[in-house]
Formats: sequence, C-alpha cells, structure tokens
Amino acid sequence: MTIPLWIVTLALGATAGLPFETARQDPAYMPWEQVPLIFGSNIMVGLILYAGVATLGTITIAMTVLAGIYIGSVVGLAASDWGVGGAADALLPFLAFEVAGFAVFGFAGLLPTAELARRLYLRKPSGSATWRQHANSLSASLSATLPYALLGTVLLIVGAILEVAGGLPR
Repeated sequence: MTIPLWIVTLALGATAGLPFETARQDPAYMPWEQVPLIFGSNIMVGLILYAGVATLGTITIAMTVLAGIYIGSVVGLAASDWGVGGAADALLPFLAFEVAGFAVFGFAGLLPTAELARRLYLRKPSGSATWRQHANSLSASLSATLPYALLGTVLLIVGAILEVAGGLPR
C-alpha cells in the first residue's frame, strides 16, 4: 500500500506547481557538517511515518501524503527549471535512497495494523480467537517492525551523505 500511495502523492506534488525555489548545488561545495542536519530532518519524517504503529496507521498515511506531495513538488519544480535530465541527475542519486527509506518507514508504520486487520478478517465466525490473542499478535508484529525501521534509518543516512556529496561517484 505504501508504494502506490507514494507514487500517487509524488505525482500530485510534481503537478501541483507549488512555489519553491530550486538551485543547483556546486559540485565542489560539499558541506559535510550538513549531513547530520539533513539526516535529522529526514529521520524526523521517518519517525513520524513510523508512528503509525501506535495510531493504527493514520499518522503514517497522513504523513505519506504530505511528504509525497512536498517531495513531488520539489522534483516537479526542478524538472521545470533544469529539465527532466538535469533534475534526474541532480536529485535521483540521493532522493532514491531517501524515498526508499521513507517507504520502508511507512511500511513499518502500517505493518501492525495490516497484521491486526488480517487476523480479524481471517478469524472464525465463532470468534475462536480472543482479544488477548489479537493483542499478542499485535505485540509480535510491533517487534517485527524494528528491522524495517533500522533499514529505513540506514537508507536515510546514505541519502543524506549522497545529498551533500552531490550524488553517486562517477
């Protein structure tokens, strides 16, 4: 569910025409002290996406829409200012890691809710599973989200480093 939602919101943002400024980064300018700041901003978005584990996914879905529209609008503006090739060259190397990290955090944020919904849907009509069993299942699926949160964190770190470095080495 998170991938289609990201695709739709990125497309909405790209066509929205929101008024952001775009500026090309000088390849010789690599302010490494900005890596923690960029990562800090990105991890905040990731953690908000992950907060869906405690809110039955509502925060995850809302933040996916907001972040997708924002990122999509930046990509759309960059494409209109620099052309599609220029925007892809400037943004794709780091944005691919950042969006993948956000998608993984979103997946983790929705996983417990999806597992609970699956268990409730598949339960027998006689109600053989107790609410305690559902709660135990939810607890187990919460711990299953931690490796995804770690993967999302690693992807965001790589994205922040590449954003400062100006993309992938050539």
